[in-house]
Amino acid sequence: MLNFPVAPPIVVKDTPHSHKLTTLNEARSFVDQMLHQRRLYKLREIKARLDNTKTPEDAIEAIGALRELLAYEDMLA
Repeated sequence: MLNFPVAPPIVVKDTPHSHKLTTLNEARSFVDQMLHQRRLYKLREIKARLDNTKTPEDAIEAIGALRELLAYEDMLA
């Protein structure tokens, strides 16, 4: 499931360059980085969901939850 595609890709605002998340594994890595910078309980929940994906439906739901959180935090480009 690590190479499960994120469609459409998630583009995250960041300085100096934006991040483009195109796979589940890239999303997991990004959330790991964010957990080192911020201590949002929602990030821990999303990290657990991304780590525990077993089916394509699980992956789609976890990626959707990440996209919603990033939109709420005004981090989508």
